[in-house]
Amino acid sequence: MAASFPPGLVLIIGALLTAVTPGKAHKAWSLLAPLVALAVIWTFPDNGRIVQHWLDYDLVLAQFNLPTKAFATIFALMAFGGALFALNQDRRVELSGAMLYAGAAIGVTFAGDLITLFMFWEVMALGSTLVVWAGNTEAARKSGRRYVNAHLVGGAILMAGIALHVHHTGSILVPKMVLGGDLLEPVRMIAEGGRTWLVPSLDTPGSILMLVGILINAGTPALGSWLPDAYPEASPSGTVFLSAFTTKTSVYVLLVLFAGCNILVWVGCLMAIYGIVYAILENDMRRILAYSIINQVGFMVCAVGIGTGLSVNGATAHAFAHIIYKALLLMSAGSVLFMTGKRKCTDLGGLYKAMPITMWCGIIGALAISAVPLTSGFTTKSMITDAAAMVELWAPVAELDGQVVWASLLHPSVAWFVLVAASAGVFLHAGIKFPWFVFLQKPAPKNDDRKLDPPANMKGAMIFFALLCIALGLFPKPLYDILPFQRADGTPLYEAYNYAHVINQLQLLLFAGLAFFVLLDRLKRTLTITLDADWVYRRMFPGLWQWVFRPLLLALEPIHEGLIEDLPRMAAREFGAGSAKRGGVRYQRWGVGTTVLLLTVVLLAFLLLNLFVDS
Repeated sequence: MAASFPPGLVLIIGALLTAVTPGKAHKAWSLLAPLVALAVIWTFPDNGRIVQHWLDYDLVLAQFNLPTKAFATIFALMAFGGALFALNQDRRVELSGAMLYAGAAIGVTFAGDLITLFMFWEVMALGSTLVVWAGNTEAARKSGRRYVNAHLVGGAILMAGIALHVHHTGSILVPKMVLGGDLLEPVRMIAEGGRTWLVPSLDTPGSILMLVGILINAGTPALGSWLPDAYPEASPSGTVFLSAFTTKTSVYVLLVLFAGCNILVWVGCLMAIYGIVYAILENDMRRILAYSIINQVGFMVCAVGIGTGLSVNGATAHAFAHIIYKALLLMSAGSVLFMTGKRKCTDLGGLYKAMPITMWCGIIGALAISAVPLTSGFTTKSMITDAAAMVELWAPVAELDGQVVWASLLHPSVAWFVLVAASAGVFLHAGIKFPWFVFLQKPAPKNDDRKLDPPANMKGAMIFFALLCIALGLFPKPLYDILPFQRADGTPLYEAYNYAHVINQLQLLLFAGLAFFVLLDRLKRTLTITLDADWVYRRMFPGLWQWVFRPLLLALEPIHEGLIEDLPRMAAREFGAGSAKRGGVRYQRWGVGTTVLLLTVVLLAFLLLNLFVDS
């Protein structure tokens, strides 16, 4: 069966139909397009390849890389669940942007070369920015502007790295991941022509720039404060879409380009701890969950750095599960915001009678993110901690004075300890803090007969995702079957439910829960704000502009006017251009925006001609 259509384009076409279809019918496209995309993903041939010649390159628009099926599947499911949750709201721009966003994310997972990957990567930034701006508030407008600036900078850095890499190697193709035998062995990355893929060693400027560009999108401190800055300012449904694609697409790209890059182990550990600390400090329920995204992505980034077959499977499986339970948590928080208009923990509580379905779905999401047995988080996160514990299989070594020593940034056992401690911290800030302060901290009013559970479509989306959390916790095999590496002998890929896993995890959760209630008085939130690295561009940069750069530019304005206006007039008089001697020449400034728009249109036309017209 020949491959003929890139699956990501299904959702991109769905985005266009959602944007132009009149009346309420556009909502049907937002539900139908993800299901059609899911069907195309699962009918795409295993060895299928769509190649298009462009300029001097053969672009691989679609092929199955090892983690593709798992990531593309959950992206399509997320687009459907998010659209169902948003169905009662009249947000055409948001739905169109979300479909574009999801389609571009699927396009990244199918990309077989770095240029195609980058093009879809940038379309993601466009779609996600539309979702943020669709919040339709002044805070959404400002945070969306900061958001798109951060992603444009990250994209420029990534493009510079790709250009240097292509110049150095002459190849644009994404490498292939192979595993020698056992799942515990490190994966090998094979570049075009059978050469070893050297990008994870970070030996060249191009590889370093690519890594920095990807880590910006992954939300890495201190480059990732755009995430808690922008995500909570979107609409209740917009935040659900935003939680799924950007950071997990970054995990996917790290997997296919940087598996085994040891520095990522410590980057992931930093993210895991950083997310916990800020989530515990936060008062805004959606900012709590936004910081929790950084924490959970830290587990995945750490697994990428470990680079064994087990850790790559763990990163893929945990990304799949995380998208579901994080969306469920944000649906629960979004329902509270939609029905009450409140988002601060200090203003909430006592909703357990008025919003029972929302509360129980939120609790299921909280249990899943905390990796409680019988939920999806337990069957995926333990793969990562198990891989981290086997330090002799992944940690680099070096010889010093005749002795073999660890060559990693820190002792490799620290990574396992951080992940275990972070698992306890997750239970503190998301497993208990979120449902406690939002639903339970205050007694319900006497004879509370309020009916605040949201409309049926929002409840349906939450119940759908809650059932997925439980199903993957009880029956993880369908997920395990689409992970990158499988056992050749057909034996079970991974056994999460053994005595050590269950007992250790229950002990960890028990003591974390005890710590929460012992320290409850100190964990109660107050009306404060939390300073993060976003202070730099929210306060410091505007201050520098106001008091340093703007006065300097005003002082240089006479020189600017002389160069821009007086020199052309002098040239016209000197060489007799037009009717300058009679004073008939008028010089009209052409704005930067007009120039950029013209150049963009010309460049787009040039790219389309080269892509679709044979020379």
